[in-house]
Amino acid sequence: MATLYTYPENWRAFKAQIAAQYSGARLKVASSSPAFTFGQTNRTPAFLNNFPLGKVPAYQGDDGFCLFESNAIAHYLSNDALRGATPQAAAQVLQWVSFADSEIIPPASAWVFPTLGIMQFNKQVCSSAFSEELTLTFKSCNLITGMFQRLDKLRKNAFASVILFGTNNDSSISGIWIFRGQDLAFTLSQDWQIDYESYDWRKLDSKSEECKTMVKEYFAWEGDFKHVGKAFNQGKIFK
Repeated sequence: MATLYTYPENWRAFKAQIAAQYSGARLKVASSSPAFTFGQTNRTPAFLNNFPLGKVPAYQGDDGFCLFESNAIAHYLSNDALRGATPQAAAQVLQWVSFADSEIIPPASAWVFPTLGIMQFNKQVCSSAFSEELTLTFKSCNLITGMFQRLDKLRKNAFASVILFGTNNDSSISGIWIFRGQDLAFTLSQDWQIDYESYDWRKLDSKSEECKTMVKEYFAWEGDFKHVGKAFNQGKIFK
């Protein structure tokens, strides 16, 4: 019987398990000692010989065939009905798998997963420091759009709602960013250090009423926004 190495409740491993359930593939899950202990087993020479990156989920067939990356494992364990029986159907399957990876998982991991206890919240609030540039509102909005475009490589690790407040010659920019981890993500990679120094940042206490109110207002784009003192003009979502 083939073996799937993972840690308990790994949602990425669920892809392979679901595919095996539908296709009828026999699959044994090794997620606890003594079969597998994450952080230990996947660092041993024997494991790294089959899976050089030490990543899980990792699949090993009874014939010795090895795979890592959850989508590849799920594809291998699927049948034609799941993979797509025609080139067109297979392309559509790949299309939606790619869509989920690029459009659903990044905001879900930053926004939804913390509420499920899968990962911790890391909320950062930014406020504008572009005072000399905030004249016409369409130019101010372009500052947000331009930052988002230049931060394309951050999309899988962050979610943000950034709002332009006020009117021409009397506007401000502020927003809420949610990152993986507990630190400001921009400093962790050269590719992410775009425009962030032009804003002031502070970390919110996820248990505070202030945080709950701000998250509700910024995600719904409606509310009093008492900390701003200007009316909502328009918002942008980074995902």
